[in-house]
Amino acid sequence: MPSSTFTPQLRPLSMGEILDAGFRLFRHRFGALMVCALVPVVPFTILSMVVVASTDPTAFDVDATATPASDGSVVIGNLLDRLFTGAAAALAIAACFKIISSAYLGERATTGDSLRYGLTRLFPLMVAYIVLSILIPIGLIFLLVPGIFLGVKWSLTYATIVGERAGPFRGMGRSWELTSGHWWRTFGTLVVVVLLALVLTIALLAAIGAGALAVDSISDSSYAVVITLATIIVLGIIYPLTAAIITVLYYDLRVRNEGFDLQLLARGVGSDTSRFDAAPERPDAQPVGATPVPASSSSGGFAPPEEPPAAS
Repeated sequence: MPSSTFTPQLRPLSMGEILDAGFRLFRHRFGALMVCALVPVVPFTILSMVVVASTDPTAFDVDATATPASDGSVVIGNLLDRLFTGAAAALAIAACFKIISSAYLGERATTGDSLRYGLTRLFPLMVAYIVLSILIPIGLIFLLVPGIFLGVKWSLTYATIVGERAGPFRGMGRSWELTSGHWWRTFGTLVVVVLLALVLTIALLAAIGAGALAVDSISDSSYAVVITLATIIVLGIIYPLTAAIITVLYYDLRVRNEGFDLQLLARGVGSDTSRFDAAPERPDAQPVGATPVPASSSSGGFAPPEEPPAAS
């Protein structure tokens, strides 16, 4: 069967395969993913640091011993900091989602197209970021378990907003639906992501701390520059890696719950679907709604799915 008329099938993956696929996609698309992350992260991080420094004079004072009073300017500075951080995360993750989704289709999305695609979803992503920034901490304040539960249930909100062009509240609802019956699988995957992010952050902060101790004195402005660069480096790695793993998890849950296929994937991210329109399904493909094949099956795959060998 010619490859041009073949429709590869996605299949359910084990948690180990999800992580492996995420890491592989991160490595194979490393350059494009880093650019998609750094383009929004660099300006928003610099802007955020400038705002924090101008509203809190002790923010980058290494010799400060007292916590400043939370007056109006400090509160506003912290709120703007969170807003800029959310905007950078939203654009970076949305653009990286486009890169990863194109990899599933055997395509290479350009960084320009991916960033423009992310911009089209910025408003609903920011609304979702604000809402989740309020609801999840409330759950954590009242009781740790409800906060963690809500965080896992809504962890695919960004993916659904970008991949399904959903609004913020519809995206939250879709994330809730997709994780139903798969909470522990999602939780386990997220734990690995969070631990990786923590290890990377702690290692970098420890290196910065050791460097600061080795210097007799460092000015506030120099310290601010160091912190800004460290933040950019950390986020420039964490955002693409997180986006890669979350994207694989998102598609895996859609395969398990909805019989998701590559034609729907291509339609969701605005890619050309014409090559799938008249393509016959793989002989062992299952109709929508059928029980998914086990994760150990060799039918289909990821990043991108493998095509069958050419007929002799």
